[in-house]
Amino acid sequence: MNLVRVTNPEAIGMVVRSTRKAQSVRQDDLAQVVGASHVLLRDIEYGKPTVNIGKVLEVLEELGIHIYLDVPKP
Repeated sequence: MNLVRVTNPEAIGMVVRSTRKAQSVRQDDLAQVVGASHVLLRDIEYGKPTVNIGKVLEVLEELGIHIYLDVPKP
């Protein structure tokens, strides 16, 4: 497991883009699988802060990227 600290949308975009390219997946192919447009994939990869979080999670899942939240104890 390779953990990456994410503090902004751009960081998520960089992870999505590098993982997609490492898997030799084209933007339009990934978009089709998750029922989105290639424009949405581009927006995610460029770190656009207004993209739909549900679609971001679908893209991450499709690429095999998992999110874990480090919740502080009360």
